[in-house]
Amino acid sequence: MEFRQQPNIEELLQQTGGLTTATLSDDNNNNNDPLNVFRHPEQQQQQNPLVSINTSTAPQGPSLPTSSEAVSFVGLYSNSGFDMISLLARILNRPNPEINIGPIDMSCSFLVTDMRQYDCPIVYCSPNFETLTGYKGSEIIGRNCRFLQAPDGQVTMGARRQHTDNTAVYHLKSYLEQGKEHQASIINYRKGGQAFVNLVTVIPVPDETHQTTFLVGLQVDLVEQPNAILEKMKNGTYCINYQQINIPPYIPGSGTAVDPVDEYFREIPSGALPSTTSLSSLVRSEILRLVNCDGHNEQQLQQEWNKLLIDQSIDFIHVLSLKGFFLYCSRSSSTILEYDPEELVGHSLSSICHPSDIVPVMRDIKNSANDPDGIISFLFRIRRKYSGYMWIECQGKLHVDQSKGRKCLILSGRERPVYRLPLKEVIHANQSVVSYKKMDSNSNENETVYRSIDPLATEFWAKLSLEGLYMRVTPPSLDVIGHAQDALQGSSIYRYVGDNNVPAITHALTSTSKGNIINIKHTMRNQKGHYIPVVSTFYPGDAPHGVGRPTFILAQTRLQEIDESKGTNSDSAIHVEPFRNMNENLFPELETVRGTSWQYELHQLQQANVKLRSQIEKLSNEKKILMTVFFFIKRKKKKSNISSNNKNKPKIICAQCHCTDSPEWRKGPNGPKELCNACGIKYAKTLQVNKSSDN
Repeated sequence: MEFRQQPNIEELLQQTGGLTTATLSDDNNNNNDPLNVFRHPEQQQQQNPLVSINTSTAPQGPSLPTSSEAVSFVGLYSNSGFDMISLLARILNRPNPEINIGPIDMSCSFLVTDMRQYDCPIVYCSPNFETLTGYKGSEIIGRNCRFLQAPDGQVTMGARRQHTDNTAVYHLKSYLEQGKEHQASIINYRKGGQAFVNLVTVIPVPDETHQTTFLVGLQVDLVEQPNAILEKMKNGTYCINYQQINIPPYIPGSGTAVDPVDEYFREIPSGALPSTTSLSSLVRSEILRLVNCDGHNEQQLQQEWNKLLIDQSIDFIHVLSLKGFFLYCSRSSSTILEYDPEELVGHSLSSICHPSDIVPVMRDIKNSANDPDGIISFLFRIRRKYSGYMWIECQGKLHVDQSKGRKCLILSGRERPVYRLPLKEVIHANQSVVSYKKMDSNSNENETVYRSIDPLATEFWAKLSLEGLYMRVTPPSLDVIGHAQDALQGSSIYRYVGDNNVPAITHALTSTSKGNIINIKHTMRNQKGHYIPVVSTFYPGDAPHGVGRPTFILAQTRLQEIDESKGTNSDSAIHVEPFRNMNENLFPELETVRGTSWQYELHQLQQANVKLRSQIEKLSNEKKILMTVFFFIKRKKKKSNISSNNKNKPKIICAQCHCTDSPEWRKGPNGPKELCNACGIKYAKTLQVNKSSDN
């Protein structure tokens, strides 16, 4: 065996791509399948210069073993047997990187999975990955990464995710199967169920045959470390600082209030809920029996009556401290959130709030202390105990206890229905409206083609109640039926449909309220009182077709004559990009598992609308310029045609004065257009004088 001199730290850092000295140790005890870059030090004696010493250049000191003696430096890098220095160096120095991962070292939160084994198990995790997730190494090694996608860590392979975005999971999996680098933000869960926004970057590690054998996933919590994003690249990815040196360890159950909840908030104060009706006039035996009170103490009776009203309310009545801890929860939490009140009281709102929404919610809670008389309104996503996330809307006011000087928020929350309409349902509904046979010679006679219409001029959308009341209407309603959106909102659809169409509309609303999609042809009265033929499609607003009952209806109304003339324009065929998912929601910004807040999505939509508006204005200006140029070209062409026609005509010479430039030619003694204008007038006067003298 050949012995070499051990290099110094500076040479080591140069070989490993400038990694810090924090990479020289890790304490995980993971003795799993070794590979070239994960080879145990005992197996690297022949290949790694750090575990072989050259006797010819060795420094003076104790005698070194001979070449026949085995040299073993177990634990030179780590106790796990994984050469993570070489691994991270290969990642940093990989050829043709698609993602700029920024600075990394052993302080990063990352894990390594083995692509060669079934279900791609985790074979290594860094200490900070345990700190980030709250799981111990023994609970992580050997499992697939999908266990982070559920609060309880139990996710079946191939099952639809209930607690995270299925689209993000699908794209992440497709990139991994292709061995490509990928970066995505996804909702993951720590041990104990607390959610966090994980910006994960996956880098494949190939072997000598260029086959992907291992995957390295780097994680960072964007809620706790928003400053970790260093730069946004041109390809849409982010350069992240994954180094996490001073992160406090996550302790399951740390979202519980340190101090016990005051009994003041466990019982509803009599003054917390204003009562406009005195109970003295309502004190009857039935009420006394319901509130379990004798009725002698008016204050006690009022308090018991308030508690009864709150317990019987279908809304989620709760009290929040200004730090976001639940101080009181009504019994309706068992129905709405699937948590008993005892499971929520004393815990932080962040334990069940969507990680992307907790920051704006806490900001609004903090700002509410500055406006004691204002109405507080929150809209965010909250995680139910068993059924995943849902949208909840909370309203209330700030309550100030003058005697103790404490402040809290008394809120009432209920589930907020949001739009959900799969793309395939819209395409299928539009296809089933009308079909016709292709008339061109390049197609089969029996081939059926479906056409669409221009939505900007010939259709409008509306949000209807289950009884047919217009709640929201899009602006094109003015072009379709002649009524502005403000005039339609708040009125019933029965006010505008023809009398003979009322039974059909009633049947359509009833069927749609059961989860079906209905197409009907009917008439609607415009602003002039005329009835125009239209086609309306009624969709379940917040429930997919055939799954559950909706709370509102979406109506698509378009002109009927346009529908029936779809075959006249071959460019109007329904076109769907091949890469689009047919099950995709037309309102993806409202998905409960989306990794961004609705404030961010609204801002992005506003920015997109600004760009679209500028593009429309640019195209409109270009169209105006083209129309102006076309007008001048046409005018110039017309003048040239006139001049050429004049050139081809024979010259006319006045029979009396012999001029050729008269603006108008008149009748002469020998026929029309014989005299110029002046001579023709004189000749006409002469004829008139001669006629009068004859008379």
